Amino acid sequence: MTLDERFDLIEYIESTVDRSEIEVAEEQKALIRSGAAELQADPSIGLTWEELDARMGARWK
Repeated sequence: MTLDERFDLIEYIESTVDRSEIEVAEEQKALIRSGAAELQADPSIGLTWEELDARMGARWK
């Protein structure tokens, strides 16, 4: 399969998932809230989309 075909397959599979059936544990929710609060308090600890895209592009080339 080509890369585009694999991405298409992933998108198709994701479209078949009923997200209402996915349970997120309270510990995971707390971790997400904590990380979001840290990022909101100090945005410099995060990456912009462009920075993330550049890092991932460099890593996977």
